[in-house]
Amino acid sequence: MSAFLGPIHSLMYSRIITMQQVINCLADLEKAKGWDADVSSFVIDEFPPIEEVIDLSNIHMSLFQMVEGAKRRFAGIVAAVLSEHPERIEEVATAVKAAGSSIIIEDVTTAEDACAFLEELLLDGMPCDRATMVVGDGDSCRIVRNIDLHSSYFEAAGLAGDMYYQLLKEFVGGVFADSAVEVSGDFREQIVLSLKSS
Repeated sequence: MSAFLGPIHSLMYSRIITMQQVINCLADLEKAKGWDADVSSFVIDEFPPIEEVIDLSNIHMSLFQMVEGAKRRFAGIVAAVLSEHPERIEEVATAVKAAGSSIIIEDVTTAEDACAFLEELLLDGMPCDRATMVVGDGDSCRIVRNIDLHSSYFEAAGLAGDMYYQLLKEFVGGVFADSAVEVSGDFREQIVLSLKSS
């Protein structure tokens, strides 16, 4: 890896890829259902090494544009699939949950571990945005949202801003579906993770 690229850049790229995998799952759903939505422009099938896709002369702006692009594609594909067919939201939610379920959980034995694991997956802006913070209180751990960096993309695509958080809830529920982690919270203000009592 280039000396200019550190762990945080790789982490951001990994988060972008995770969001793109969710987008691709929705494209697969559209194809499987034979819906009439044109979603091809939202799909990215290959993820080259970060050194090949980032502009080393302006790493921050390059990453920022990639983050913005992923958020636009996510809102865009949801809008395309639901266009004139809002009843499809249940199938969209199921596909997003399945995308979360496909993620393998590693090294999660405490609520704090669960929060740290989830933070590494979610594309909540750039680190300098400080959009979220983690608050642990022993039995549970919360990801508290300081800034809403998502609703505006859904609104720009003609959807309700809250739809992002509805789908986020499905994704997170999928991630921890087969684990000892219990998920709660309103997802717009906070995500609460705790260990299920045995």
